[in-house]
Amino acid sequence: MHQDSRHLIIGTAGHVDHGKTALIGTLTGMETDRLKEERERGLSIELGFAYFDLPDNSRAGIVDVPGHEKFIRSMLSGAYGMDIVLFVVDAKEGVQEQTLEHLAILDLLGISNGILVMTKSDLATPDELAEATEMTQEMLIGTTLEGIPTVSVSSITGAGIDTLKQTIVEQVVLATEVQESDGIPRLYVDRVFTVQGFGIVVTGTLIGGSINRDQRMVTLPQGEPIRVRGIQVHNEPAPVAQAGQRTALNLSGTSVQNIQRGDVLCPTEFSQVTDNIDVSLRVLSSFPRILEHWSRLRAYLGTREIFCRLILLVDEAILPGDTVQVQLRLEQPILTFRGDRIILRDFSAQHTVGGGEVINPFAPKHKRFTPETTTILAQWEEADNAQIVNIVLENSETLCVPESFLHYYLPHSQLSVKAILNGLEDDGKIVRWDKSGRTPLVSDASRTAKTKEKILNTLVNFHTAEPMLPGQNATQLRSEIKLDEIGFEKLENQLIVEGQLVKDGNLLRLSSHEIQFSQEEETAKETLEKLFLEVGIHTLTLNELSTRLPEYTPKVLESTFFALLRLGQFVKIADDFFIHKAVLEEIQQLLITYLRKNDIITVAEFRELAQTSRKYAVPFLEYCDSQNITIRDENVRRLHPRQLQG
Repeated sequence: MHQDSRHLIIGTAGHVDHGKTALIGTLTGMETDRLKEERERGLSIELGFAYFDLPDNSRAGIVDVPGHEKFIRSMLSGAYGMDIVLFVVDAKEGVQEQTLEHLAILDLLGISNGILVMTKSDLATPDELAEATEMTQEMLIGTTLEGIPTVSVSSITGAGIDTLKQTIVEQVVLATEVQESDGIPRLYVDRVFTVQGFGIVVTGTLIGGSINRDQRMVTLPQGEPIRVRGIQVHNEPAPVAQAGQRTALNLSGTSVQNIQRGDVLCPTEFSQVTDNIDVSLRVLSSFPRILEHWSRLRAYLGTREIFCRLILLVDEAILPGDTVQVQLRLEQPILTFRGDRIILRDFSAQHTVGGGEVINPFAPKHKRFTPETTTILAQWEEADNAQIVNIVLENSETLCVPESFLHYYLPHSQLSVKAILNGLEDDGKIVRWDKSGRTPLVSDASRTAKTKEKILNTLVNFHTAEPMLPGQNATQLRSEIKLDEIGFEKLENQLIVEGQLVKDGNLLRLSSHEIQFSQEEETAKETLEKLFLEVGIHTLTLNELSTRLPEYTPKVLESTFFALLRLGQFVKIADDFFIHKAVLEEIQQLLITYLRKNDIITVAEFRELAQTSRKYAVPFLEYCDSQNITIRDENVRRLHPRQLQG
């Protein structure tokens, strides 16, 4: 097998008993009816898997999808990740009910690469074969499979099998779905079982990216971490599984009870699940009823079947044949990306309702029937990749969005997403934070600029209302402008670096702000400073100040006193003990000079030096200890080494 050859998944579709399983047996030499029950009943219940080598030496995996109506869920599982479909019709019986339903589903899934295979050609006359072929091709008109080539085969005689193989090779070149070797790897589980000596094995088709042996991943929706112990591709051990391959993974870290069909394996950094999605829905013309708001339906995505409620946003009801934007409220969370195909069936699983594409995997709850909702839904549906980034960033609850989150909306290769972001950054449309860090973040440039302006304006208003306060509490400011913590931190740091803001502790102020005193406060300021210089170390409490200076209201005294404290003119020595900065410096200099001469000082000696009482001497010395001026040594103080260096 060529190393660079395309990894191909071929699916089958068509009515029960039209010879799909026999066809695969002839193509591959493998028996896909692996369950005893299936062989006894002659029906394919579970998905069967096989592979065969094509004439160009590439290897194709083939999925045998059950045709019986009861097993439509399996048919949907198999169709996911399908590159080419062999659309099987019995040459004698022609188109039947399940043929039509399978065609509708393939059309809704957007599968356009296929071959019409007329089976059991040995049992039909040339006229019967020609008529059945013509009728089937007519039925394909208007669907994604319109105009696909036809090959007639017989699994009994082998007629047409080589032609079919060659036609498959030709169709590979036309395959519309580009496989992303650098995309987000997702393996939707379709089988889970245990193997003696190995443990748990899951199988599925790998969509996007690659999975390596020993890679750590997570199972969703459970969120359980697992490790890939071993990989098999087409029944052979492999060190890595690539996008588009039928893959079996041997897992450690989980149990067979914790994982089931419909679960998905993906890298931890892309494991955010959702239960509310906006979808562009096309309802089949064949659906026999009108769809109403809050209808309970079955949704199929990947290999998962999940119940959901239909939220009608634009119309009161949806008629068969309509294409509309709707919201699906899921009863359990799923992993999904923008552009994922989704199929809906009615609650009783009797009819396929329709299907479409996920347009917003993390949709908010919209107000129904409003012009705003109609506009935003249209934006989501019509946007190109760059516009999608802008819409996500503009509507995000947080200012900064992890780059990895954008992959839910751009599930392309990681290189192409980087290219999109580089282009937007060059155009000044986005701002990138921690670009080379572990968690690079992105925000909308216009929203960032407006939010910065909001911070500055809020502080202008604060300083105007509270001119005596040095700044606003940062947490209070963040709450006032309703900004998330990370976004606020980024903008705060940027404004500080730009020199527009100053942060002191938890207080933020404009760099241009100075405490403003009113005329009365200016007078009180002079009075207070003069008084504190006079009393020296024997300062007054706030209560004593009101008695001493009755000409000022307690409010003016208090606001002026604390303004002087914030300006550093007054210094807090201990609770209810404040002295003037000049007094502090004078007494500290006396103490330093004394200790340089005498080496040690007791409390009693300091009382004598400062001409004060023990009430003031002890807290003053403790304050000097805290400021690294002195060091306490039992009952005496010495100079701190820092002061000795001076």
